[in-house]
Amino acid sequence: MSRPEILNPTLHRILDTFRLNKVYVRGAGNYLYDDEGRSYLDFIAQYGAVPFGYNPDFIWKAVEDFHRSGLPTLVQPSVPPKAVELAERLADLTPGDLQYATFIQSGTEAVEAAIKLARSATGKSIIVSTDNSFHGKTLGSLSATGRRVYQTPFRAPVPGFKRVPYGDLTALEHLLQAQGDDIAGFIVEPIQGEGGIIVPPPGYLGGARELCREYGVVFILDEVQTGLGRTGYLFACQKEQVEPDVLLLSKALGGGLVPLGVCLATPRVWNEDYGRLHSSTFANNNFTCAIGLAVLEKLQENGGELVNQARAKGCYLVEKARLVQQKWPGVIKEVRGEGLMVGLEMEGFPSGDSFDMIFLTERGGFCALLSGLLLNVFGIRCAPFLNNTMTIRLEPPLTIEYHEIDRVIEALDKICEIIYRKDYAWLFRYIIGDNTKPGRVADYRHTLRPVKSSKLKAGEKPTKKFAFLVHYPGIGDMIDATPSLEQMSGRELEQLLDWQAIDPEPGVICHMPAIRSRTGEVAEGWLIAVPFGARQMMTLPRQELVEVIQQAVDMGSDMGAQVVGRGAYTSVVTRGGRDVQGRGVAITSGNSFTVAMAVEAAFCGAEKMFIDLNRARGAVVGATGSIGRVCAILLAERLTHISLIGNPSRKKSSTRRLFTVADEMIRHAVSLMNEGRREGLAGWLSRVLGTLEAASTGEARELLDRFRKSLAAGEPGLLRPLAALEEVAGYVNETVPITITLDMEKGLASADLVIAASNSPGYLIGPDYLKPGAVVCDVARPPDVSPAVYQQRKDVLVLEGGLVQLPDEIAFGSNLGCREGVSLACLSETMLLALEGDHCDYSIGSRIPLETIEYLRRLGQKHGFGLAALHSQGREITDDEITAIYEQAHGCKPQAVSARSK
Repeated sequence: MSRPEILNPTLHRILDTFRLNKVYVRGAGNYLYDDEGRSYLDFIAQYGAVPFGYNPDFIWKAVEDFHRSGLPTLVQPSVPPKAVELAERLADLTPGDLQYATFIQSGTEAVEAAIKLARSATGKSIIVSTDNSFHGKTLGSLSATGRRVYQTPFRAPVPGFKRVPYGDLTALEHLLQAQGDDIAGFIVEPIQGEGGIIVPPPGYLGGARELCREYGVVFILDEVQTGLGRTGYLFACQKEQVEPDVLLLSKALGGGLVPLGVCLATPRVWNEDYGRLHSSTFANNNFTCAIGLAVLEKLQENGGELVNQARAKGCYLVEKARLVQQKWPGVIKEVRGEGLMVGLEMEGFPSGDSFDMIFLTERGGFCALLSGLLLNVFGIRCAPFLNNTMTIRLEPPLTIEYHEIDRVIEALDKICEIIYRKDYAWLFRYIIGDNTKPGRVADYRHTLRPVKSSKLKAGEKPTKKFAFLVHYPGIGDMIDATPSLEQMSGRELEQLLDWQAIDPEPGVICHMPAIRSRTGEVAEGWLIAVPFGARQMMTLPRQELVEVIQQAVDMGSDMGAQVVGRGAYTSVVTRGGRDVQGRGVAITSGNSFTVAMAVEAAFCGAEKMFIDLNRARGAVVGATGSIGRVCAILLAERLTHISLIGNPSRKKSSTRRLFTVADEMIRHAVSLMNEGRREGLAGWLSRVLGTLEAASTGEARELLDRFRKSLAAGEPGLLRPLAALEEVAGYVNETVPITITLDMEKGLASADLVIAASNSPGYLIGPDYLKPGAVVCDVARPPDVSPAVYQQRKDVLVLEGGLVQLPDEIAFGSNLGCREGVSLACLSETMLLALEGDHCDYSIGSRIPLETIEYLRRLGQKHGFGLAALHSQGREITDDEITAIYEQAHGCKPQAVSARSK
């Protein structure tokens, strides 16, 4: 089939996302067969419209009999004999004195007819329905439907519709008391179908019927889905012997072959206006009514055996499902329904569970994921509800067999075990093309990390609020969030990231009720996920990415956040945050505090590795980025020799920007030198410029003047500081200690202290690039350092940069890979600004002022945010482990080298 999306591209995209887009080429009994010959047990039955399975012989016999009869199909306004016969049969079978039939083609048309009947019979306008109900999608029936999500785009409901809670007689009575003189009818489902198989309390329908009689309101029962055997009764209202004024039927009445519905009315409701003015071209169709007659005959066969079996099999299905519920506690919230109309409502996920599962639940996709799993792996076709996205529909044909029910229960049992043990990787495998049935289910319950927040005092409520945008920069981050994904390969996880980005929308994945500052201030916050990995962020159209990130910012603002921070590539693709400014909320990238913590961690690591900063060479990978640029400037405060390493794939622009960073380093070093600082680049400048001044030659004075003039940024016709400094260094036989290179291996070869801060989606630093004893502070997300470095180079210290010790032992669930009480610096900056009540934008663009970094550093000290213990490979690294690295690098203990160096 070349273009299935031509029917409905929106629906096709949803079906394709969860691999539900099968092309069925044959149907027989309770099974469907796709174009590859695979069979599927059908547990949807077209929402009850296929009551006897596919292509039942008796339906086709009715078709053949009609063909042989020679009857015309459409003869309006003349008398259609089959329509008359079906109307009489329905009048005999339905409860009460329902006598008059209006035949139509669908359930929604039946509802439209009922609305017109009620209004014309009473002379009143208001139609009352219930919350969470579903009555169709044409404008009148849509207005009666109790879900805004269906209505809003179509400017529904139109005037004249009101709702009350389902199952609440008191609410109905209050409305009737207040507005009964204007209420024409009350429409209600005996069991809410699309709402998630919601069964009302006993006596509800009868009580509603009595209230309607008391207030002169037409009582309309919508049995479009429940009618004709579905609940184990021919009509669901028969269970409590309720007699409606209007009864609506459809779906099953067409036998799974033709569209057919009916609006049945009592003489009290039928009226001349309706009879004269309501009609439909395709109503009273002899052919479809002949099928309807065959349906009724089948349902009554052998004393209604099929209907009675539906009741018995429904009880069996519910009983077996409840045993699964008991076996795996906390997975299935409720099993409910009547007959073969059953819903399994799944529990939500606790706040510290897998971010992926929480995200899917937030987006309404969890049960769609399970439906895709059942279809592709177990060969069972079922569906979630649009009205209740945490409920799975079990609505098989009435002809279902007990062994087929057992097959479904067995599959549900395995899925519930997967969810209970949190081995969620099994739920995703079919998405990447692996339809293997789950075997052994591993137990990942021990990986659950609950949200831990600061304690609030009695009556205390945080007024300061923040939100932080997250995504998966690397596959390691996916595993941190959902540990069972460790079973998948890197290629498979990349496929999963591609899948998540198909229909991208943001979603809340974690709520932090409270974090308390050292000062006593308290803030509340949320993590909002955008479904992109690093590769998707770097390859998808930028405007598409920006729109999703803007939605996420707006989501944070709508929840009350005063500051929204952006992690990893959400800052990069929005031009350092410029694309999300001006949306009514303060914005930060978190880069300022990240720089402060990264540089502090790097110097701390150097100290523990006994690196002499006066002699050491530093290097910055990604030196042209917003973080790398400032790290280079700050490294030069204590180191003299620094290599700036740029992106070789952007040779011209990267080189130009590296020279700009070098100029900024020199200007900053000169300002420090003028303040009397004599370490790092400032110390070297002081010595070199002092030598030049002492020379007292005309050439020396000229070089010194040119250098000083070069420091004036942007002056046309002047040398740039680096070029001017190279002239000065050449005169005194020195080499400028700033090296610019696009060659990673060359730039790192002699580096003792490295800060890695690129925006690369892949690893940049391999095991052969580093000298023994080097310290690397990797602040990049995803990391710049290859895992092979950890495995093969036991003589270098690789640190995770930008980790912050918080003032309280809080945790955002899996906590973005950090232990309790530790957080990423970018998130920490967002929290700091919220706690401070500073609602200005910070860390925007690629040029972060040093003053901002110092401001955030002071805020950290004020509120109790400081550098966390040094971390490597996702955990704290001990002094003994650092000593072992030193010994591998130098062949002796640190004390011995220290003594020898003296």
